[in-house]
Amino acid sequence: MEKLVIQEELKNCPGIYYLPDSNTLELVGRSIPENPEQIFRRLDEWITLHFEKNEELSINIQLEYINSGSSKYLYEILKKLTVYGRTGKIIKIKWRYEEDDEAMLELGEHYRDTAGIPLEIEMIV
Repeated sequence: MEKLVIQEELKNCPGIYYLPDSNTLELVGRSIPENPEQIFRRLDEWITLHFEKNEELSINIQLEYINSGSSKYLYEILKKLTVYGRTGKIIKIKWRYEEDDEAMLELGEHYRDTAGIPLEIEMIV
């Protein structure tokens, strides 16, 4: 399966990959970079370009840990995706968390409930 690397997964940076065969964007790993703006700006630009040519996108988010700076930028990305959804684009967001990771479950619920971001929360066993 072909995979476009938007951001290689590193010790402190999440991996951000696009899988064209399934039209899926994946965010995985830890997000504690010193400058989260650089990583999330690259993702934001990629999303804009994607929707210039495409009508839909599935997003899977499975982070082990995210710091407050990254969380702020991720929240902005999720809000942007929600706006695309309101304009007729088909957006499916899945928030995946490990069974014993209460913090990531709560963050996903916070994004969904507080911000009205339509995401599905799924526990990984």
